[in-house]
Amino acid sequence: VRGDEDEAAEAHAHPQPPYAFSSGDELLRLCREHGLEMFELVLANECAWASEAQVRARLLHIWQVMQACVERGFRQTGLLPGVLKVRRRAPRLYRQLTESGTVRPLDVMDWVNAYALAVNEENAAGGRVVTAPTNGAAGIVPAVLHYYRRFESGANDDGVIRFLLVAAAMGMLYKKNASISGAEMGCQGEVGVACSMAAAGLVAALQGTNEQIENAAEIGMEHNLGLTCDPVAGLVQIPCIERNAMGAVKAVNAARLAMRGDGSHKVSLDQVIATMRQTGADMSTIYKETSQGGLAVNVPEC
Repeated sequence: VRGDEDEAAEAHAHPQPPYAFSSGDELLRLCREHGLEMFELVLANECAWASEAQVRARLLHIWQVMQACVERGFRQTGLLPGVLKVRRRAPRLYRQLTESGTVRPLDVMDWVNAYALAVNEENAAGGRVVTAPTNGAAGIVPAVLHYYRRFESGANDDGVIRFLLVAAAMGMLYKKNASISGAEMGCQGEVGVACSMAAAGLVAALQGTNEQIENAAEIGMEHNLGLTCDPVAGLVQIPCIERNAMGAVKAVNAARLAMRGDGSHKVSLDQVIATMRQTGADMSTIYKETSQGGLAVNVPEC
């Protein structure tokens, strides 16, 4: 027989979030019903386990680790470990951008590329990265966050917190309703998910509507559907490092497309997640992290 005290003790030991959701539609509905911005809802859920001050501090710590990773990636030179002898490119690109006497419109894209390359070159060398949502796709979220802080007027730590809370919510939806594993979904489950997370996070940081956030997340995945995972020599270098740069640029573009609209669109986030899951299930195993197909068999290892 369980009494009120037993139930109270269990509730204290296993707190429940006030706004539980398992789909994009549920998330949007809860936001509408309670008059909340998406980041506010996710923050309230996180506060079931920690105080708001603790949650904010931990999110900013994640951002600090991302910044430190990029800084290391810009400093380190030479070849990455492994038989491919891939040379780091982030330091040279960083030097070119900082030493250039002119500012061209597309330099912003070069900076996004540099941030992503720096992180994934660090990952390939065994450096410390933030798993977002995987190590192989770890460059996209920090690259887009760096873009936000460097190039968007009014960017601040509150925007970083909004970004990370919403990006995390998107990651939860993919993990619950599909997968974030390249071995199960191909690279659409890694770079595709990271692109979707970063696009949604950027819209949140820029104070877009909940509908625009959901739209950005959908765009970020829709145009990564079917992306294969075929690492040459089994190393997270080719095509993985460049692919993160491409995914980061795509995330910024997805966010901008969504921000230019009113949030209404034909394909929902839930539909694109279901499509990604089915595509991954249908994809041959040779294209899912086994290095038995694609670039992995057509590019010599040395």
